[in-house]
Amino acid sequence: MATISRNEQRINNLCISNGFEPKDVCDLTKLLLEHYRSGFEIPQLFKINLDSDGIRDQKISMRRDFLEAMRLPLKESTEYLDRIFQNLRDCTWMRSIIDMVLDQIAGGICEGDLYKRIIENYYLNSDSISNEEMARAENLSTASIERKKREAIKYLGISMYIYACCREQEERDQYDRAR
Repeated sequence: MATISRNEQRINNLCISNGFEPKDVCDLTKLLLEHYRSGFEIPQLFKINLDSDGIRDQKISMRRDFLEAMRLPLKESTEYLDRIFQNLRDCTWMRSIIDMVLDQIAGGICEGDLYKRIIENYYLNSDSISNEEMARAENLSTASIERKKREAIKYLGISMYIYACCREQEERDQYDRAR
């Protein structure tokens, strides 16, 4: 059995404490990031422009679909993922949320800055560099970069889940206060 780093064990423990298998978090997050990246190739002309109410509704809908997709095994979450994928390409607001969560990661965990650079390079920039170039830039082996990429993806996924849960709770509290 391959050994894992202390950071990866901490990330795995965070996933498990939230009720998830770390591999499932990694697989789902990677799938969502790859789909998000594929949206870079769609011309702005073909993207839907929503007004502020439409954006609010889209955020709520996508957050709930994401939370459900996370809670289900990947094979059972296709209905939610299909809706997320459909909306993800039109989300001009998604990048700011990802950036906010990445900033929290960068400031909150050992190697968080590296995780942020990895996610940005592989999934958020339209012209990513290769593993070899990333390894040279970070003065690490390609195997280390692959391991760090897996850690970064898992940590981003569980961090996005925690963020979505907090937002969902805030909206419930607002609704309750308004009643």
